[in-house]
Amino acid sequence: MYTVYFFDYGNIVQNVPLDHIYSSSNDLDQIEAQAHRFLLGNIKKSTWDTTVRPLIVQEKLNNTIELCFLDKNNSVIHIKFDNENNIYILNENENNQQNKLTTNEENKLSTNEQTKTFKANISGVDKNYFYIHIFPDDILHIYELQEILQTRDKQHKTTDKWSINDLCIVLNDQNTYYRGQILSIDDNKYDVKCIDYGNILENLTYDHLYVLPNEEIFKQSSLAHQCRLCGFDDINQSKAIEEVIKNIQSTEDVKITIENDRNDQCLVVILARENNKIVNDQYQSGNNNNNQENDKHESDNDKKTIDSDENHPSTTQPRSNDT
Repeated sequence: MYTVYFFDYGNIVQNVPLDHIYSSSNDLDQIEAQAHRFLLGNIKKSTWDTTVRPLIVQEKLNNTIELCFLDKNNSVIHIKFDNENNIYILNENENNQQNKLTTNEENKLSTNEQTKTFKANISGVDKNYFYIHIFPDDILHIYELQEILQTRDKQHKTTDKWSINDLCIVLNDQNTYYRGQILSIDDNKYDVKCIDYGNILENLTYDHLYVLPNEEIFKQSSLAHQCRLCGFDDINQSKAIEEVIKNIQSTEDVKITIENDRNDQCLVVILARENNKIVNDQYQSGNNNNNQENDKHESDNDKKTIDSDENHPSTTQPRSNDT
């Protein structure tokens, strides 16, 4: 039995027998998918799961809908609902409906030096770093990649043995597939980093690893952005990640101010919780003041701001090494 993704409609059908599946022709392969993928803006994941998704299935599926685009890429939309006040997160001090349908230009990525605000979510952690997805582009790519990984026919490696740094498809205990990179091999047990989320799955067996196809969508760079807290030594960095950041739920709104980007390899940041408590301040007193001054000096010429808010119906994500 097979699980099949209907890319002209956007739905997934499970338990499809082999005699219902046929080879595609070259002419059909040249036609782009006819279903357009969008994110619904300004909602929480919990609202999507409990309210919006069932409502769309019951009232909107295969019907005409009213929508408007919320971003320049035409990837995030607003759909008209009768009870919008119970669905959407509205900005404060909005005076009219037009404001509700307009996004701030600061929500867009930019190459200039001005301070910008982005939406993002925390996707995973390891010992010294945490990782984020920037909204909406990373989330769209993650959603697309996850659907393909779940439905793609996968094969175990049969010729050569796995080696450290090999890329692969990795299966976690919740039967969800991710792009992975092998970090260590010990007595036929593998530690694998989920490169699009940032966390590490430990002590996996050979049965959890599959060959990563040589296709363009699987060749894209990691979708997780690596972050460290500004002004922290390694001890306090690990402590903050273990005690606080690891436990931040994907539905929580957080704010991240980027103090330095270290050539895009790692973002040095200030992290504020939804209740406006700054995580850096909770551990700052135990740090070396010289480290703080050095990070502050590095940040003078490169400061940006990120607002983090999970607004999309993502699949189960690996969030910690305990996954």
